[in-house]
Amino acid sequence: MLAIPMIQKGCLPNGEGADSEPRAETVPEEADYEAVPVEAYGLAMLRGMGWKPGEGIGRTFNQVVKPRVNSLRPKGLGLGANLTEVQALAPTGPHHLPKPDEEQEKDKEDQPQGLVPGGAVVVLSGPHRGLYGKVEGLDPDNVRAMVRLAVGSRMVTVSEYYLQPISQQEFDKNSLDLSQMRKTSSVQQNGTASSWKALRDQDLPSQQEDSQRKRKHLPDRQGEPAAKNEKAGPRSQHWLHRDLRVRFVDKLHKGGQYYNTKMTIEDVLSPDTCVCRTDQGQVLEGLREDMLETLVPKVQGNRVMVVLGPQAGKVGRLLDWDRVRSRAVVQLQRENQLVELHYDAVCQYLGPSDSDED
Repeated sequence: MLAIPMIQKGCLPNGEGADSEPRAETVPEEADYEAVPVEAYGLAMLRGMGWKPGEGIGRTFNQVVKPRVNSLRPKGLGLGANLTEVQALAPTGPHHLPKPDEEQEKDKEDQPQGLVPGGAVVVLSGPHRGLYGKVEGLDPDNVRAMVRLAVGSRMVTVSEYYLQPISQQEFDKNSLDLSQMRKTSSVQQNGTASSWKALRDQDLPSQQEDSQRKRKHLPDRQGEPAAKNEKAGPRSQHWLHRDLRVRFVDKLHKGGQYYNTKMTIEDVLSPDTCVCRTDQGQVLEGLREDMLETLVPKVQGNRVMVVLGPQAGKVGRLLDWDRVRSRAVVQLQRENQLVELHYDAVCQYLGPSDSDED
């Protein structure tokens, strides 16, 4: 059987030092092909075929042809989406020159951190438009971000194209300011009517006439309640509903025995007449609608029902309220929509949610 003799690795070809240890200078080094990019291989092949940078390609009409590079669509943007609208949402702020180290550390909180976990953002579009929040996490595959809203501390998932990074200073200043939310929503939507203005249009004309009147029964009021004649004008829409938590405001009924007493509506006999039960278990029958007043809970997150306007009958959770303007911010459960309503249009609800009734 024939065998082809092999040169021992690290030894000289003439056989000298065959029994010695291999020397490093004679051991061949393997080429690190992984360190060479793919473009370099293709460029080497073109050079081998006679191509030179800057010279035209072709035999008769040789000319330099610039390759066409197709721009990739942003991830998560469907074929039917308009790319210009996404580009309009991109930040277009001026680029500032780099500052010294001490000034950069001083103004660190004044600069947006970008879409990173822990960064402050404002929602530009969608049902949460105009709200501020902090980025809790990112989903690069779906181009979405998990944001914890400042109002209500609720976790929502928003497309990254609908988020605008802001500075921590702006977040601390405007995150809980309802008026600033409305202003931000209106400006950043380029003249589009904000949701807050649309919500104000839902109020009844009688409520608009009394918009200058400050409601006396605040969620955390400590003083004497308002009299019956200080309430809003007559309503064109009845609001009585079972399981509503209301306040009795009639001073003349049974000598004012139940004045300023909180009670729950047990049954509705007619659109403007109901049966109520007090916390002590006393049942009051035949109470008129004008004897009662809606009650706004004092704790954020409590369930409430919209009793007036186009959203009447829908159940949500109380997120915040504006005592000066007597308005409450409610998160509707089924529509996942944020609405702002007058105190007279929302009431604490103790019954099942609208989804449980289906």
